[in-house]
Amino acid sequence: MQSDTLKVVVADDDETTCNLLGDLIDSFEGVSLSGKACSGTDMLELVRKTDPDVVLVDVQMPELDGLSAVYRLQEERPGIFIIFITGHPKYAADAYNLDAGDFLVKPVGRERLTRALKKAKRFKELKFYPGIQGPGHQDPALLAKIEIPSSNKLVLKSGGSLVIIDADTILFVEGAGKKSVFHTNASCFGITEQLGAVEKRLDPFRFFRCHKSYIINVMSVEKVIPYTTRAYDVIFREHPHKAAMRKDKFKEFCRIINAR
Repeated sequence: MQSDTLKVVVADDDETTCNLLGDLIDSFEGVSLSGKACSGTDMLELVRKTDPDVVLVDVQMPELDGLSAVYRLQEERPGIFIIFITGHPKYAADAYNLDAGDFLVKPVGRERLTRALKKAKRFKELKFYPGIQGPGHQDPALLAKIEIPSSNKLVLKSGGSLVIIDADTILFVEGAGKKSVFHTNASCFGITEQLGAVEKRLDPFRFFRCHKSYIINVMSVEKVIPYTTRAYDVIFREHPHKAAMRKDKFKEFCRIINAR
């Protein structure tokens, strides 16, 4: 049975930062520190030994830098959730090109780390709809019985699996590396399709790309609350998870709502 505990490895060549992050992670409920590394090479060895769910890794490290180490790691363990940390925001583009799950700028605060770990936990808990098994386990007779969906339905593929969902039930879609996570009224599940591809298949009059990592159903939004000077939290009715909205997208969102 899969453990509910989120196992995390921290890799940073600065001992003070590494210890602070380790202490922060140890203080979270449902999260455990699997170990700390001071270089990219040490990080790879530690991951192989401890099999964590998440790697929190500095971009710049000796011997093997964080970007190079993650490139190697993703070849070995493509399902691992990567959170890059750095004092230089200019590396963000390189990090996202490696399908990083999140990118934190030093000094890393507790609230920002909390958001990143919650995202990682949702990524770990992704499950496909029951009734249609994963690749290699499909029942051809079952797939043959699926009716052609109406225009309000989405047909989503993941490997050899097929998921059919009513678009009205989608609250928001979250990008997580090479996956997209669908948050609905009843569940949370993921598909192996990037957020940009998902966006093209959604009704632009109903779904709004409010952030690099989020598409929201504007009709399901309950509140939009300032989170920082450059971002907002998007709250949905009777749903525990939040989306993020960039400040420059807020006025556009207001225009969409007022036009309805």
